[in-house]
Amino acid sequence: MKQVSLMKLGKIARGKTVEIMKLLSDCGRAGRLASLGFLPGRHVRVSRIAPLGDPISILMEGQEISLRRTEANLIEVREIS
Repeated sequence: MKQVSLMKLGKIARGKTVEIMKLLSDCGRAGRLASLGFLPGRHVRVSRIAPLGDPISILMEGQEISLRRTEANLIEVREIS
């Protein structure tokens, strides 16, 4: 079985599409991210990164959502394009 390399969403370059694999957080933060739609299996694209690197904008199912880089780093993803 092929080993999948996981990365944190906050480390992904602009324009890359990734699949969410898991949320790394306590119930409160994970619940907030899940309520925004960040769920395992979803495909998201990093659409913008602020000039100083924080926040980053994520395009998911036609919606653009901005996250602090610290929040984005709680989401483990695998690159798909």
